[in-house]
Amino acid sequence: MSQSPFEDRTVLVSHSSRNTREVSLTEEALGRRPNYAQLEDRMVFAARIRPELELRVGVNPLVEAASVLLLHQARLSQAPRHQDLTSLKDNLSRDIKTFEYLAMSRGCDNAEVIAGRYVLCTVLDEAVATTPWGEEGEWSRHSLLSSFHNETYGGEKVFQLIDKLSANPARHLDLLELIYLCLSLGFEGKYRLLPRGTLELEAIRDSLYRQIRQLRGDVKKELSPNWQGISKGRPSLVSRVPLWSLLLMAVLCLAVTYNGFNWVLRSQTNDIATLYSPLAQPAVATNNVKEGSDTP
Repeated sequence: MSQSPFEDRTVLVSHSSRNTREVSLTEEALGRRPNYAQLEDRMVFAARIRPELELRVGVNPLVEAASVLLLHQARLSQAPRHQDLTSLKDNLSRDIKTFEYLAMSRGCDNAEVIAGRYVLCTVLDEAVATTPWGEEGEWSRHSLLSSFHNETYGGEKVFQLIDKLSANPARHLDLLELIYLCLSLGFEGKYRLLPRGTLELEAIRDSLYRQIRQLRGDVKKELSPNWQGISKGRPSLVSRVPLWSLLLMAVLCLAVTYNGFNWVLRSQTNDIATLYSPLAQPAVATNNVKEGSDTP
């Protein structure tokens, strides 16, 4: 029986001590699992979800569920200032819970939902903490990662997760695609402070892109399969003109053609008759002379 990569036993070295301990990646990097004992609370929360959060953006259910959070990532890095960090954290926390519900309702694996939540918390924390107003406001005290996973920094474990998922990309394609989108939207993690971090990060992102493209196939060039719409075409001349009008026009054309040819034929006949009329007159005179000579 195959073992989930989220349950692999991984040795992590603490920065504060040289002692090593054997822990589960799920316990250390991905945090605790959702508490299904609070099912009633989850159902109440799901009933309050706004319909506009039910976005359908592609074939990846995990990305569909995280679409609002990805939009937050893109906007937070460009936001000039946010006055109330507590309110911001409450809004982001609510959207993360919405992500969990939507992902589970779409049939996503429980372990991948937890891993996706860990990645999104880390990504959003970095998006806020790297802004001038987020750094001044000490976002680390209000971080999402500390609330959902009891950690303060996940910029290194996200890339450990990438390495584990890349061992079986076909099985974890949805989660890899979510991480790729986070990298494309500006997440850097531990590579933000490294001298050649930008180049190394670009190599990781390119590797993810190649894996995803190999499994997903080439993207269709059309933005939508139904972009052409329904074409009724231009109505034909026969459908716009009554049949009796066409018959009348045909009869008129035949009559005009017949009269034209008849007039030309009469004109040519008269010309020929006029041309040969002098030749017929001497013959008549000769006959008259012969008849006179025969008379005694």
